[in-house]
Amino acid sequence: MKKTKVIIIGGGFGGAFAAKELDKLGGKECEIELISDRNYFVFQPLLPEVAAGTINAQDAVTPLRLLLPHIKIRLADVKTINHFNKTVTILQGRKRILQELNYDHLIIASGQITDLSLFPGFSQHSLTMKDLADAYKLRNHIIQCMELADVTRFDDIKRMALTFVVAGGGFSGVETLGEVLEMVHRVRKYYPNINKEDIKAIIIQRGDNLLQEMPEKLGRYATEQLKKRGATIMLNTGIQSASATTVCTDKGEVINTMTIVTTIGNGPSDFIKALPFTLHRGKILTDAFLQVKGQDRIWSLGDTAAIPLPETPNESSRFAPPTAQFAVQEAKLLARNLLAATRGKTMTPFNFKPRGMMASLGAYTGVVQMGKLRLTGLLAWILWRGVYIGMLPHISTRLRVALNWLFDYFMPRTIVQMAHAETSALKQVRYREGEVVYQRGELIPGFFIVMSGVFRLSLKNKDGNRVEKLLHKGDHGGDQVIQASRLTQGKLEAVEQGELLFISRNDFVRLREAIPVIGEHLQVTANEDIRHLLEKPDDETESPQNYK
Repeated sequence: MKKTKVIIIGGGFGGAFAAKELDKLGGKECEIELISDRNYFVFQPLLPEVAAGTINAQDAVTPLRLLLPHIKIRLADVKTINHFNKTVTILQGRKRILQELNYDHLIIASGQITDLSLFPGFSQHSLTMKDLADAYKLRNHIIQCMELADVTRFDDIKRMALTFVVAGGGFSGVETLGEVLEMVHRVRKYYPNINKEDIKAIIIQRGDNLLQEMPEKLGRYATEQLKKRGATIMLNTGIQSASATTVCTDKGEVINTMTIVTTIGNGPSDFIKALPFTLHRGKILTDAFLQVKGQDRIWSLGDTAAIPLPETPNESSRFAPPTAQFAVQEAKLLARNLLAATRGKTMTPFNFKPRGMMASLGAYTGVVQMGKLRLTGLLAWILWRGVYIGMLPHISTRLRVALNWLFDYFMPRTIVQMAHAETSALKQVRYREGEVVYQRGELIPGFFIVMSGVFRLSLKNKDGNRVEKLLHKGDHGGDQVIQASRLTQGKLEAVEQGELLFISRNDFVRLREAIPVIGEHLQVTANEDIRHLLEKPDDETESPQNYK
């Protein structure tokens, strides 16, 4: 019997747990493939503890191949979906070659991205808490600030280095601030010139209470506990803009700081925006069975989806919130409904069964709400850790995290700074004679300049005749492909050994916008036949769709 081909886009809570449940319930009926841009699952609730050095970075992640041993895992970027032909178009591999994959059922769980475009300066100067790299970067940044504050002779620089600002008073923001406070006070003993009074932690919350998803009493408790530890809580305040050393609020206040952590500003990716589906506030609108509206073989869940909830009292609670707890329950129901659809059986609407909410405030305190039970302090913190140990996706991860938590109680925090070396925006690549730089239908590495050697660009002109052009030192290319947002239409190879200097697509676009004369120069010097070809491909059957 032919198996049902199920493709899952995204390896977060929604995608990973949907794959796991689908394999458990219908592994013999389905061929399941999960596509992700990384080969690991991130347990996001533990990211603040990674940033604070409570647990090791690798213990907040689990390899997808270990978590999902029976699922085919593919590292790739999904570019488009053709729901008429039931195909997804992907780019994968070093050459970023375009490929198409067929499916019988498609699950979209690619999540959201951090969109800070509404707040000038935040995308350039704030840190986020979305992925493992974010937590790792924040930890190294905090240590760097401590190192600077201990040795600087200037009081204003010391104050900025020791002022830590978190934008957003939800679960992620409160837990991040609590862990940052815990970390800086525990490592302060290694820095003789830093006193307790020098450290300033600020959380900015637009609402009138922290942790607004929880009962007001627990939010007030969190506020009081953070205040006792020296934090400043700015309620009913929004962020407005940021610079390299300041945060400005919507009340006109200017905070001098070198550390801004943003836990707000989620939005849809370009991939989601381009899909031909109905969106509700940037999310794919589904029905109560988790099927995309108007589609009977495409499903969505997690942060990506707007899933209606039954009997909701107001607009703000009409759709499922983007939390891990919701995503796991959505994943289990989606797997059952997908199998019911393939078997011709009745599907079940989504009806969330809350298991409670909890947050860690650092310093062995927490808040927990489970039904009518409400706990605070040490007991809540112990329960929080116990629940999260049980939620971790693999026994080896649970064991490592439990041991890290145990060791953290008895052992000092490390202050080793393991920051990665800064990477250059330019990349110089050497090619031997006859080596191909790119062929037709690939994603161009970026705008390039010939530094040495000779390269041959060959393609067809508007009449269908093959055109060749030799590129020597100082010649350049790739600008028309990048500007038209297309894949390559020709072939570039080295005639003799030489080197190309590449500027990435995004950096090149920004450079053109900043210095218009560059674009004017390229427009004048572009080869007419090549430009015409790139603007209008000669063979529509091989022509790729536009990509951003």
